[in-house]
Amino acid sequence: MAEYSIEKRTTMLMLVVIAFVSLIDGLDGGIINVALPTLAKDFSTDTSTISWVTAIYFIMMAGLMIPFARIAKNGHIKKVLFVGLAIFTASSLLCGLSMNFPMLLICRTIQGLGAAMMGAAIPMLCVKFLPACNLGLGLGVLTMGSALGFALGPALGGIITEMISWHWIFLINVPLGIAILPLIIKTLPKDTKSSEKLKDISGALLLFSTVLFGAISLERASHGNDSILAIISATLFVICLTLFILVELKKDDPMLNVRVFTHHKFNLVFLAFLLVGLAYMGLAYLMPFYMSNTLGFSSSESGMYLLIAPLVTLTLSVPISRWSDRTGRRWFSVASCFVLLLAFILMAMFSKEKMLLPLIVSLFFMGLMWALCGGPMGSRIIEEVSDESREMGSTLMNESIYLGGTIGTALFAMLFTIGSGAGNINFSDLPSDIFMDGFVFSMTAGAVITFIALIASFVVKDKIKS
Repeated sequence: MAEYSIEKRTTMLMLVVIAFVSLIDGLDGGIINVALPTLAKDFSTDTSTISWVTAIYFIMMAGLMIPFARIAKNGHIKKVLFVGLAIFTASSLLCGLSMNFPMLLICRTIQGLGAAMMGAAIPMLCVKFLPACNLGLGLGVLTMGSALGFALGPALGGIITEMISWHWIFLINVPLGIAILPLIIKTLPKDTKSSEKLKDISGALLLFSTVLFGAISLERASHGNDSILAIISATLFVICLTLFILVELKKDDPMLNVRVFTHHKFNLVFLAFLLVGLAYMGLAYLMPFYMSNTLGFSSSESGMYLLIAPLVTLTLSVPISRWSDRTGRRWFSVASCFVLLLAFILMAMFSKEKMLLPLIVSLFFMGLMWALCGGPMGSRIIEEVSDESREMGSTLMNESIYLGGTIGTALFAMLFTIGSGAGNINFSDLPSDIFMDGFVFSMTAGAVITFIALIASFVVKDKIKS
C-alpha cells in the first residue's frame, strides 16, 4: 500500500488534531468519574452497578478498536476518524438528554463506538507520519492532550454537576466535536483508494464478545445472587477467547496477528502497560467515591483535587517522552510503576485517617505515573513488533489502555464489593466504615497488581538503537 507523503507544516497541524481529539477523549473520562457518586444517588443504585456507565464505554473501545484499526490501516484513516468523531459528538448529545439509567447506558454504548473509531485512528497517525526517533514525542503529544482533558474534566464536571446538572457533562462535548470536524477534513490527507475491506468479521465478533463476557463475569462475580450469571459469562469468555485465537491463527490475513503474543518480550511490555493502566483506572474510579463518602467533599471540591494528577501529566509528559527518545524507555517504565505503587500504599495506609496530605501526594504520584508511562511504555510496545506491523503495534498500545480501563473498572468494582461486603446497597446508604473496608482492600490489591507490572517492566531491556 502506498504511503502518504506529508509536509512538515501539515505534520504540525496533524499533531494539533491528535492533541485535540485526545483532549475530547480525556475530557469525557475526567468529567464522568467525578459525577459517578451523583449518578449513583440520582439513579438510586450501588457503586458496582453505576460503574457500567464507565465500563460499557471501555468495553466498546476495547472490543472494537482493533477491527476499526484494521479498516484504518487499509487506507481509511481519515474516514474512520471523521465518522468516529461525528458519532461521538451526536451520542454525547443523546447522553445529555438521557432521563433514566437504561437510556444513558445505551447512549454511552454508542458513544463508545465513536470513541473506538477515534482511538483506532489517532495513534496510527503518530506511527505513520512521524519518524521512529520522534515516536515518543508523538505519543507524548497524545498523552498531553488526554491529560489536558483529564485536567479540565474534574473541575468542569464537579462545577457543572453541582451548579447545573450532570446532563451537561456530556453536552459539553458537542461544540468541541463540531469545531474539530472541519479541521480533520482540512488537515488529514485523502485516504488511499483501496477496495480492501475488513474481511475477518468472525474475528471481530469473537473479540468483542470476549471483552464483553469478561467484563460481565468480573462485575457479576461480586454479587452472590448473580453467581450463575457470573459463571455463565466466565465460561463464554473462555470459549470466545479460545475461538478467537484459533480463528486468527487459521486466517491468511487475520484482523490481529496473534502470533505476536508468542514473543515473550512483547508479552511482558504489553502486560506491564495493561496492568499499570488497569490499576490506574481502578484507582481513578474509586477516588471520587472516597472523597464523597469519607471526606465529605462536594462534586466541585472533588473536581478541584482531581485536577492535581492530570496537571502533573500535562506538565511533564512531553519533556519525559522526548527524554526517553534519547536515553531509552526501560527505567522510565519502571519508575512509572514505582510511583503508582507508592500511591496505592499511601491510600491503603492513611485513607482511614482522613488526612489531606496522603491524598494530595497520591494524586501527584498518579499524574507523575502517567507522564512516565504514556510515551515510554507505549513506545516499548510498538518497538517490540516488527516494522511491517508498526501501525497495528500502535493500535495494540491503545488497546491495552482501554482494555485496562474495561478490566480495571469492573475488577475494582468487584474488589470493593468483596472487601466491603456491601452487596447491592445503594451508595447513598453506605456507611463510611463499610466503605473504607472495601476501599482499603481495593488499594492493597492495586498495590500487588502494580508490583507485578513493575517486575515485568524491569525484566525487558531496551532495544539497542542502530
